[in-house]
Amino acid sequence: MAWTHPLHWSADRDEVQDFEHTIRGNLMQGKGLVRGKINPELAAPNKGLSKELDALAAYSNTHKFPLSPHAKSALSDSAKRGRDLFFSKETNCASCHGGPYYTDSTPSAAIVRHDVGTGHADPTEKMGPAYDTPTLLGIYKTAPYLHHGKAATLEEVLTKYNPNQKHGKTAQLTPTQTADLVEFLKALPYEDPEPEAIKLGMKKVDR
Repeated sequence: MAWTHPLHWSADRDEVQDFEHTIRGNLMQGKGLVRGKINPELAAPNKGLSKELDALAAYSNTHKFPLSPHAKSALSDSAKRGRDLFFSKETNCASCHGGPYYTDSTPSAAIVRHDVGTGHADPTEKMGPAYDTPTLLGIYKTAPYLHHGKAATLEEVLTKYNPNQKHGKTAQLTPTQTADLVEFLKALPYEDPEPEAIKLGMKKVDR
């Protein structure tokens, strides 16, 4: 998480401390960890307003991704073919889901959002239709998929819920190619992404 700020699919949290709004809000209905007023999301920092909140943020930013059980013995032949498809110009998946964390969401002043064609499918959506790119690491265990949870499987993300080719160019793939691409996605991460992130000089949020 520390490498892929901002947070939430809507990128409405640029620091973990902004979840003070969630703690105080209707969802959790708590008193919060800050005594007094807090700053709006994406505005002045809430970091430094509470030792307890800063400690919670520091803890949250230490979590790492365990290696996928689907790649315990390295990538399967199917996953290797899927990797080639993922990084090909044919699908263009890596244009948004690139880098060691498979996302273009990184801690920076600029927030990058993409319209992947799903925002208008949800009448309750208030923040869309453009979203922060989620990491694909650990995606094998996070079904259902997409911000509204309508895709039950990764295959549905690539087929049923990608009619306009905004979520990667996948309409031309054969069923076997789609299955290979799914196998690759399920294998993420098959190696620790942090050394490569450090090598590339990527920023990390420490607190």
